Amino acid sequence: MKVLAIDTSTVAASAALIQDGSLCCEYFLNDGKKHSEKIISIIDYVIKSCGLEAKDIDVFSCSIGPGSFTGLRVGASAIKGIAQALGKPITGIPTLEVLAYNLRGFKGLICPIIDAQREMVYSTLFRFEGDTLLKIKDFSAIVIDDLICRLGPYDDDIAFLGDGVFLYQNKIKNSLKNARFADVGNILPRASSVASLAIIKYKEGHLLWYNDLRLDYIRKSQAEVEYEKNHIVTIVNMKAEEIDEVVEIEGLSFNNPWSYESFDFEINKNNLSRYIVAKTDGRIAGYAGTWLVFDEMHVTNIAVHPDYRNRGIGNKLVEEIINIARESGLKRITLEVRNSNNQAICLYEKNGFKAEGFRKKYYADTGEDAIIMWKEL
Repeated sequence: MKVLAIDTSTVAASAALIQDGSLCCEYFLNDGKKHSEKIISIIDYVIKSCGLEAKDIDVFSCSIGPGSFTGLRVGASAIKGIAQALGKPITGIPTLEVLAYNLRGFKGLICPIIDAQREMVYSTLFRFEGDTLLKIKDFSAIVIDDLICRLGPYDDDIAFLGDGVFLYQNKIKNSLKNARFADVGNILPRASSVASLAIIKYKEGHLLWYNDLRLDYIRKSQAEVEYEKNHIVTIVNMKAEEIDEVVEIEGLSFNNPWSYESFDFEINKNNLSRYIVAKTDGRIAGYAGTWLVFDEMHVTNIAVHPDYRNRGIGNKLVEEIINIARESGLKRITLEVRNSNNQAICLYEKNGFKAEGFRKKYYADTGEDAIIMWKEL
């Protein structure tokens, strides 16, 4: 098996290729320059150095965060693009795991720290049991002084690595007598560790397709925080005068959209229906429709305007219909989703829905099957 992996989560960029369990080539560049200018050339060099072509790679992998917001996006875009073109599977490896794996064989605790700015770091704790890397604490963004305080009671040696060491090594050393620090060759994430962890994922059957890969920043960027402050989303019951805006979103979202008359019936005549809309910037950004029948809620449709997608509005709508179902004393929620709509499936699974069956050729426009999903309350 051949695995090509990259890391672009910090100031360094690297690519590595493991072939049949052996590291064939690793290229590590820490020159502080833009990864977007380098990573494709690095990938090409690594593959060709092993006498291979991109089509020969079985699995592609990259680190998925936390780390540099821009760097992570550059790396993920590169891997997803190559995997899509070749029809190959991918895996995503958390950057903190990548760092910890640099120190495989270390007998104590491993504490990777990645700079999160404002005196904060992304961090967790790991330990090796044999060859298995175990996570002891959940990933978090934490003030460095608080992290040091939490580590105080531990008696084991604690190895620190990651770009946070460059900022806080002296503080850590002066506060924790059992602190140890990785050598210069292992202090930053390495693509060879990404590749090694990708092989473990492969053996466990945890492979993805290019459009399923998600980055994990742990917390939002400052730009996103400021944006949300200025673009508050409110969820309210849908009104009859809002049907035109909802019909527009429906038409932009589905091949076989509901008509104005259908929504008019739902809002004005169907006593079983409950429709909500998400508003922001003075506009309707999305909507969700449901039927409340006996002790069940059936989700009829959910859509977000193309201008407002990838901002968490769909998730807010799903969370609100779950709240409505609970407040109404219902026992379960059900819905149908196209079996090709991976983004929607992931959204529902994130909110506790599970696939329980299929409806063959349910969608008239394409003849596509529907996945039936349920959530017990």
